[in-house]
Amino acid sequence: MNTDYAIQITGLTKVYNTGTVLNVGERSFIRGKIYGLVGPNGSGKSTLLSILAHLTPPTAGTILLSGTDTTLLPSPETRRRITLVHQEPVMFHTSVKKNVAMGLIYHDVPKQERKLRVLEALRAVGMEGFATRNARTLSGGEKKRVAVARALAISPDILLLDEPTANVDGTNAGRIEQIIRRINETAGMTIIFSTHNLNQAYRLSHEVVTLMYGKTQGTSLMNIFSGVAEKENGEPVFYTGRARIKLPVFEKDVQQISVNPNDIIISKEPVSSSARNCFSGQIIEMMKDGDRVTVTVRTDEDFRITVTDRSVREMGLFIGEEVSIAFKASSITMYHPQGEM
Repeated sequence: MNTDYAIQITGLTKVYNTGTVLNVGERSFIRGKIYGLVGPNGSGKSTLLSILAHLTPPTAGTILLSGTDTTLLPSPETRRRITLVHQEPVMFHTSVKKNVAMGLIYHDVPKQERKLRVLEALRAVGMEGFATRNARTLSGGEKKRVAVARALAISPDILLLDEPTANVDGTNAGRIEQIIRRINETAGMTIIFSTHNLNQAYRLSHEVVTLMYGKTQGTSLMNIFSGVAEKENGEPVFYTGRARIKLPVFEKDVQQISVNPNDIIISKEPVSSSARNCFSGQIIEMMKDGDRVTVTVRTDEDFRITVTDRSVREMGLFIGEEVSIAFKASSITMYHPQGEM
């Protein structure tokens, strides 16, 4: 039994009448780490979280929590150890504190202890001043924070969050990110969250896991775009709805592409290159990891470029700076509904 792993999954699949929506061979999540789950709509992120939370049974496969197989017969204790905060959490028509207490009541926690744990959970998310408010009168961001408090109150080992900042104002989104960091650092809690915000995923996570058509990718993809393949003046392009990215070949059924961040050139001057894809934009984020820096440039789409720390210093790159980027069509990987080509 390897207790270094909070979760281990093997051969996990989910099949509906419409087909296979999840097919993960092997995947482990180390205890005490934050994982960002990314991928386009329909890639299987919510399905995976629901299965891990033991709310949706898999068609096949196994789930081990700290080395114990909990796939088929999740006990009340299993449901306490791993809990999911849904993208649109349900608020009962009662006070905030009673909403937070719901899980504790289900797990038969004594009343006096419930009061203490509810208050502690509300403090953890900065909502203690809302304890007596009717939960349904809160804003979307406030409801998300109450839902996180409700999950924290039962003291889970693993917290799952489905799009925790989707449709949330900037202030509450920032607070939710702070909460995720803080509970991971102070409680050592394993956290897995899904998001469409790649910047957020790489900013918050120890590791980013990419799902494409229900399958985890061997490497984390930094530049994922959804759209349609078209022809423009006879040339193959991929239209994301905001940007037109030139493809190496035309394949009509391509619905997603990714661009290798190591293959993108960045310059403070217009790029002189044979690369067919050239964009101008502004640096909006820079994240350092050892001697590598991921630079996010906002053009019609956000592109992430991986460069060395030395290159950043030599070029004098800073947040807010206007830059040019370029990449060859051969740097693009195209994805199809039935898998990667």
